[in-house]
Amino acid sequence: MELGDVFTIRLLTARPTVVAAAPESVAELLEADPASAHAGEARRSVLPFASPRSIFGGDGAAHDEAQAHMAPALSAAAVDARREEMEAIATRHAEALPRDGTPIRLLERVREVTDEIFVRVVLGVRDERLVARLVGSIRHMLRTPGNPPVTLPGPGDGLAGALGQKLFERRQAPALAALTEAVGDEGRAEELMSLAMAAQEPPAIALTWVLDRLGRDSELAEAYLTMPDGEAADAVVKETLRLQPPASAALRKLTAPRQVAGFDLPAGVDVMVPSTLVHRDPRGFEDPDGFHPERWCATPPPHAPYFPFGGGARRCVGEHLAHAELATVVPAFLRVARPVPLAPEPEPMVQRATVLVPKHGLLARVPLRNR
Repeated sequence: MELGDVFTIRLLTARPTVVAAAPESVAELLEADPASAHAGEARRSVLPFASPRSIFGGDGAAHDEAQAHMAPALSAAAVDARREEMEAIATRHAEALPRDGTPIRLLERVREVTDEIFVRVVLGVRDERLVARLVGSIRHMLRTPGNPPVTLPGPGDGLAGALGQKLFERRQAPALAALTEAVGDEGRAEELMSLAMAAQEPPAIALTWVLDRLGRDSELAEAYLTMPDGEAADAVVKETLRLQPPASAALRKLTAPRQVAGFDLPAGVDVMVPSTLVHRDPRGFEDPDGFHPERWCATPPPHAPYFPFGGGARRCVGEHLAHAELATVVPAFLRVARPVPLAPEPEPMVQRATVLVPKHGLLARVPLRNR
């Protein structure tokens, strides 16, 4: 069914949302004045547990204050100075993978790496007891069985929302207590809770998809390993995240009327810019469903929107961390374990709240020859 570039969807636990898939509308929405297009408020409509005081769920002064708190720890200089530590963490986890051909869910193993990197590198925790406590509690808080293809129920969503809120509060409590101990301030810990989610899930998904792609092409893997910060490796990452973006969409809540792709939208509307549609739009990318990393070795045309890290004033504050992980975690796995996907083709993407994950967590094995 052809819906056009602008249409409305109705989700089970969220208000109706306008989908804007016109390539020319992407930059306009993502780079809009943050005062007229709230990212935090829109995100909280589908992730009700995100704190309005956090980088992820806040707007205006609250967002600016939270970002000021975290910007030094997530700057390029700060992250790059810790690359050796990140590589050591990844190597240790890769060495722990089973070497007898036992199937693993690679996404779960990579999540363990990003959890520990967040605690040690971003939060700077050094006490081993507290590191173990934080990693375990964050893992418990975020792990849910299956991949529910709906937004999470929260306050205002009736009985399901009340139950969802109680369940989340129970699962969050150990992580919040551990974060409070780590930073010495419960309010600050609450700000970090949303960041803990955002710093763990999307990067882990991105790393997993890149490992999946390299596990299917040994020559490509060797080229990546030779120069993980080089142009060829960057092209592989960009093309992988174009085809398998970790986040399903960028969200904005309009606080003022705006025209989008010829449609007049009123204030109060939630607008979604879907990466899954825009990244594969033939108007922006030739052979949009094909894997062609070479397309990124030249400057993409301006009508080819690409936003795995969002855009504008709300561009992902963890982008430097994600790039550092791609340049350290991926090579560590390639050198030590080099997981091989079991499926002949990449697993389909499925929706899990606001992110897209491999349907089966990317089933893979470590060949015996890597022992």
